[in-house]
Amino acid sequence: MTRFTLILALLLALSLPAYSQGSSIGTAAPISANGSVGGTMSDQSEDHYWQVTTSANGYLRIQVTSSSSIDADVTLYDTDRTSSIAWDGQYGTYSEVFRFLKPGTYYIKVYRWSGTTGTYTLASSFASPSRADDTELNDSPLTALSLSPTGTSTGHLGFFGSGSTDDNDYWKITTTQDGWLRVQVRSDSLDLRADGTDARFDLDATLYDIDGTSSYSWDGRDGTFSQVDAFVRPGTYFVKVNHWIGRGGSYQITSEFFAPPLANDVEGNDSYSTASTAPVNGSVTGHLGYYSNGTTDYNDYWKFTTTSDGKITVQVTSDSLDRSDVALDLDLTIYDVNGTSSLFFDGRSGKVSEGIVYLQPGTFFARVNHWQGNAGSYTLTITQTQPPLANDAEPNNSYGTAAPLTFGATSTGHLGYYVNGATDTQDYWRLVAPSSDSIYVHVTSETTADLDVSAYGPDGTSSLDYDGGYGVHSRVGIKPTAGTTYYFKVYLWTGTAGSYSVVATRSSVAVGIAEEPAQRLIPTELTLEQNFPNPFNPTTTIRYALPKEAKVRLAVYSILGQEVAVLHDGMQSAAFYSTVWHGKDKQGVNVPSGIYLIRLQADEQQFVRKAVLVR
Repeated sequence: MTRFTLILALLLALSLPAYSQGSSIGTAAPISANGSVGGTMSDQSEDHYWQVTTSANGYLRIQVTSSSSIDADVTLYDTDRTSSIAWDGQYGTYSEVFRFLKPGTYYIKVYRWSGTTGTYTLASSFASPSRADDTELNDSPLTALSLSPTGTSTGHLGFFGSGSTDDNDYWKITTTQDGWLRVQVRSDSLDLRADGTDARFDLDATLYDIDGTSSYSWDGRDGTFSQVDAFVRPGTYFVKVNHWIGRGGSYQITSEFFAPPLANDVEGNDSYSTASTAPVNGSVTGHLGYYSNGTTDYNDYWKFTTTSDGKITVQVTSDSLDRSDVALDLDLTIYDVNGTSSLFFDGRSGKVSEGIVYLQPGTFFARVNHWQGNAGSYTLTITQTQPPLANDAEPNNSYGTAAPLTFGATSTGHLGYYVNGATDTQDYWRLVAPSSDSIYVHVTSETTADLDVSAYGPDGTSSLDYDGGYGVHSRVGIKPTAGTTYYFKVYLWTGTAGSYSVVATRSSVAVGIAEEPAQRLIPTELTLEQNFPNPFNPTTTIRYALPKEAKVRLAVYSILGQEVAVLHDGMQSAAFYSTVWHGKDKQGVNVPSGIYLIRLQADEQQFVRKAVLVR
């Protein structure tokens, strides 16, 4: 050894703290996590052992610098003293090991690789993450840490100790209502080496169902940010933050929870048998699209009870809780009293669905179902509009249950209203003829319903007269036998539903006036009565009245508007007229069965009646 080398060794020995290294790992000498020691190696078989204790997660770096006379290498051991976790055997006077470690006591071996005698300096540095650690162990759903639905916490991942690396943290979040749960994870690396991609601390996030194992949302994007979200029902859900790229560092986990603006319905109303009650002429609110325990709430059933006939309007208006502006599109189905027979369905796109049905008294069902979008809340409104006139005494759907009419007194009724698989399309009325005076029965309906009227003999089936004209007015007339009961059927021809009035009158003027009567009566208005009989085969009589002289064209048309026959075309004076159509076309050929239109045109006015030919 030269004099200069000896002097340098003495100076190094005097300048370093007085530490005594161990000669075996069991006798390793302690050093500070942020400190330095020195040693001298003179024996080829001599190894030096040191121990360093970390009290928190952090980045431990061990650097060994030796004199030029020796090449000293370094090995870092785990807490069990035998498992090597880092080693540096590079040539030269410098060696370094580092590791991201959990709290514990770790061991360092400095040994001479080549050379004879020399000194070395061992420097230890330790840095902790900027954020506080989570409480370990939380490596499974069973040991998950609690996080408020609107809370923030921090944690560490990537740190090694006792044979394993902490690569996963579990958190549990308990929601007490439906809502959108969003969890964001932001990470930062503790890596001071900045040697490529390993310096970036990339964490991924997974959202699990209440069983802790069924994955519902996952984010594996590159970078220091991850987000998972779901529209969830009340329950305890789990979030796993897992280490993907990088060595070690800390993260912040933030939970946000957004509840829908409207109150929820009472769950499970997912079938008609468990339907919630909705008021008529009122509103209720509900939620759809929220998930839990393997299923999503896609259907809500509501039941509503009508106590009278009416037009029922059911409307659903939805609002989306989705921050991505995806509309919540809900559809509407209205069911009969059995809960399964569909009466109406509205599957239009958009925030509003609406159905209109005309119902009799009963308990009906409405289903609101999720079509597209994620989740949100909705308002269900049910409105009833009652007919302006009172109902008849139901059931009067056959002549055997006909309701009584009183001459000169107006009675009212309803037609077109539905319940339990059937629509009320006909009402029967009866009266007893007090004399042989002619009897007329007049029916006036709402504009929503085109009603026709027929007159029948005492057996209730023999047709005496029929009026099937378009519009809100219909009338039949009969020449009765005193003391005999006659029946009148009012029935729905076209339209939806509504109410009507019916009144019976008497007249001494005979029903059925010849075309050129001996004493002509002058009508007060232009009229076209319904052909009689109707339906007919092979002939039917058509009566009309002219209040003044006019150019008259009476013709028959097919339902497609093609002219079939012309019964009169020319001038006629004011009078009552009657003519017969024999069911033939212009060429005298019998026309087939079907519906035909009889049109009377007098100057600028016209009337149309329906005639039904049945061969």
